[in-house]
Amino acid sequence: MATSGENLRGAGWMTLAMAGYVTNDAAIKFAAEDLPLFQAIFVRGVFIVALLTVLNVRRGQLGRLVERPERPMLLRFAMETVGTIVYLLALTRLPLAGLTAVLQIVPIAVTFAAARLLREPVSAARVGAVVVGFAGVLCILRPWSDAFSPWYLAGVLAVAIVVVRELATRRISNTVPALVIALGTAISITVMAAVLSVIEGWDQLGMRSIGVLAIASVFLTVGYVASVTTVRTGDLSFSAPFRYSVMVFAIALQIVVFGEVPDVWTFIGSAVIAAAGLWAFAREREIPTRAVAR
Repeated sequence: MATSGENLRGAGWMTLAMAGYVTNDAAIKFAAEDLPLFQAIFVRGVFIVALLTVLNVRRGQLGRLVERPERPMLLRFAMETVGTIVYLLALTRLPLAGLTAVLQIVPIAVTFAAARLLREPVSAARVGAVVVGFAGVLCILRPWSDAFSPWYLAGVLAVAIVVVRELATRRISNTVPALVIALGTAISITVMAAVLSVIEGWDQLGMRSIGVLAIASVFLTVGYVASVTTVRTGDLSFSAPFRYSVMVFAIALQIVVFGEVPDVWTFIGSAVIAAAGLWAFAREREIPTRAVAR
């Protein structure tokens, strides 16, 4: 079991990863209004690969990428690539906050997968945090209403892919730098997008699209590196509830970027989600104090 300090650092990395990922999602959704989806992913990928290559060269670790890769690393690359296709196809057809809410099934899945497969201890407080957070997701999603779309099922598939990706990342040797893993992931997705963009077709690139995709590449790089660092820091079952922080970022971006104000149920659900994460944070901080008192 990880220490309290390690768990809190893992929670911080998780929050940063969520901010990076959802900002990238918003930028891609915005760019896809002017460009074919896979062309946008390919152009973004070129920026990311260039940025990560420079960072790896500066640290003298680029050679690690051409070494014989571990099986968990190859599995992560494959899951990230397939998950990107599934998720972004759904993203172009659904509201950002709504699809992001579906992905918040991930904390529950990761928590219990970690308990069963990685033998991590899972306390009642951690289980309570993910369950309460998921109740907040249901307030936002409301699958019983007319607003529910079948495309949300693609989000459920993406959840399963993310769980496999997280467990695979956990099994990658700690000697492999996070930037190397991020670069391999970026190359896999960019190659996939290049192939699919030929089938889908290309449109002329404008300066606005180039700028938006450059911004997306920076934030996705942050998401990649922070995500890998998260699963290497602390228990997955503790950091999992902090995925719910993505809803706060998603709602803010939906309002600012797309001019769409969520309804009252979205705000209620987001408040429940935030409360679950803060409660888990507070409970973890109490552990050292109680130990000293005893």
